This record gives sequence, C-alpha cells and structure tokens, in this order.
Amino acid sequence: MITEQQEVARYRIAERVQAAEARALLRQDTTRTSPREGLAGALRKLADRLEPASRRLTEPATRPLTESQPRHRGTGLSIVR
Repeated sequence: MITEQQEVARYRIAERVQAAEARALLRQDTTRTSPREGLAGALRKLADRLEPASRRLTEPATRPLTESQPRHRGTGLSIVR
C-alpha cells in the first residue's frame, strides 16, 4: 500500500513527464528561423569531421605556458596562538 506522499509524488512526476513530452513535441516541429545558424553549425560539423586535430591547434591558448598553475592554499583555517 502506498502512502499519500508517494501518491502525490507519482502525480507530480507524471505531470513533469507530460510537460517534458509536450515541450519535446513543440521543439521537434520548429525549424531554425535563421539560415545563418544552420549554415554555421553545418560548417563546424564538417570542419570537425575533416580535421578534428587541427582545430585544437588553431584555437587560442586559454593560459600562457609560462604562468604557474594555481596552488591549493590548504584548509583556510588560521592558527592563533
């Protein structure tokens, strides 16, 4: 036998699943409004398929190699004598 809380939880989950399915159906039917977005995505996928390794080399480095790595500072607790 299920409790009232479990029954309420089941109904809430069922409602969330129905809402998610409805959103998925709405998004499935929509087409891209901007032709640029579709073209840019297609070109990126094509470039990744053709040369995935070279794309990594052309992207700018996020951190210079000479900069030191951040160090862990310990626990953050100060010892007072």
